[in-house]
Amino acid sequence: MSEWTQNDKIVAVPNEYHYDAKNLGPDSITFKFSDDENAIYNGFKGGDYSFIESVPTDEAATLLANGTMTAANNLGTYFISFQTQKYPFDDARVRQAFTLAIDSRYITEHVTQAGERPATGFVPYGVYDAGGAGSDDFRTEGGNYWPAPATDEAYKANCDKARTLLAEAGYPNGKGFPAVEYLYNTDDRNKMIAEALQSMWSEELGVSVTLSNQDWAVVLQTCYEGNYNMTGSVWFADYNDPSSFLDLWQTGGGNNIAQYSNADFDAAIEAAKSTDVPAERMKALHKAEDILIGQDYALAPIFFYTYCFCIDPNLQGVYYNPLGYFFFGYARMN
Repeated sequence: MSEWTQNDKIVAVPNEYHYDAKNLGPDSITFKFSDDENAIYNGFKGGDYSFIESVPTDEAATLLANGTMTAANNLGTYFISFQTQKYPFDDARVRQAFTLAIDSRYITEHVTQAGERPATGFVPYGVYDAGGAGSDDFRTEGGNYWPAPATDEAYKANCDKARTLLAEAGYPNGKGFPAVEYLYNTDDRNKMIAEALQSMWSEELGVSVTLSNQDWAVVLQTCYEGNYNMTGSVWFADYNDPSSFLDLWQTGGGNNIAQYSNADFDAAIEAAKSTDVPAERMKALHKAEDILIGQDYALAPIFFYTYCFCIDPNLQGVYYNPLGYFFFGYARMN
């Protein structure tokens, strides 16, 4: 790094001591900082930037369709954390009902519009199973925990089951269900997702959900204290393994904001940690997800992330991996 101007830019230069220094990219690369998506995109269109990671949400679908923007796999899940120890979400039937009443296809196609994939499990596609990179991934092997709402008919069937579950829990057509709050951190996209969820739960379950937005630090503190009903959450893999998603939910875990606790789940996670046989380890992790999502519905996965970016066709030698890292060491402008 040759220059750093706080909240403005970083200028990187080749490391002369790098083992392959003679083949590294340009003399310098400037990384600009901005939270104005319109300004960023306009800068890309005007030739000021060769690579950008943010575009206005209402432009995303068009840019994906015409090839200007690329949506690459990203090992991350957008989901709802329920406060599983607090009424009314201490009942798995209620949590399952709220999950099934989510039209994730509508959210990905009309709200987020960045090529995300509706989630029917917690661990996303692309996370390795026992066979590693050359075999089916963990999500494919684990399958779906409920039918994806790929059609209006499929979503209707999910909602019919959701209403049955809510009635079994003592709230036929939402009657008698308490007012609950959905918490999210302040962000335009989070707001649109929250409003869509609020509408779905009202129309399909007959329940009243109020929305509350706070700064991220406040949301985090509120969740750690357990003073919430449900909250929008995100998790990205630290490494390509299902344990990066599942270990979080062990009893007493530092990131277990759902306050979820199940001895069988904990035992499955420990079993995975105690073996170095890949097939046995993955069998234990699949069992853990079966309990967490398929049985207890402690979380409501909504979609699996993509990583969207626009790149100048003349910019070559930029590499990406599904953990969300870009490598510019060998970048070249043709």
